[in-house]
Amino acid sequence: MNAITASSLAIALVAIPLAFATPANATNDGTIEIAGRITATTCQVEGNPPGSGAATKKVDFGEVSAGHLATEGQTAGDRSFQIHIGGNEECVDGGMATIRFDPASPSLDRATGRLNIDAVVDAAKNVQIQIANEDGTPINMYTEDAQGATIVGNSAVIPLIARYYSLGKAEKGVANSRVGFQVVYQ
Repeated sequence: MNAITASSLAIALVAIPLAFATPANATNDGTIEIAGRITATTCQVEGNPPGSGAATKKVDFGEVSAGHLATEGQTAGDRSFQIHIGGNEECVDGGMATIRFDPASPSLDRATGRLNIDAVVDAAKNVQIQIANEDGTPINMYTEDAQGATIVGNSAVIPLIARYYSLGKAEKGVANSRVGFQVVYQ
């Protein structure tokens, strides 16, 4: 009986390496294709080195009446602002620069693509902040980039609009927010 056990053990020891070798012979279920491009464009952003996170663009709404935001979908307080790109030799002419918003920004409402107001004690209610292109077209900051600008003379300017957006009868209070952004080149 010991001979059968030893024989069975010998067969098992030979079969183990074969079992581990089998997956190498397996057929693929699909392919992952990676696409991208490395660019040489290294434009400054608002006079700061690219990728430094040092560019801050402040947009001051001042005071906007809740009466202008009485019904859902109303917008008020449009404020134009610009993101300045370049001014340095490494910012190559002919490229297209655009603004991409950080989808992981805590204030970004992924369902609407607008910014929620900071949750503070005296925060306004029923209002968000919408960013739009220069022509007034709203940008879903979760899924869309801003309209781009061509780099000319080693620089470009990307014009945008910030505005309040009513979710229903807006109530008075502090209405601040923020979102991260990066410049993307095409």
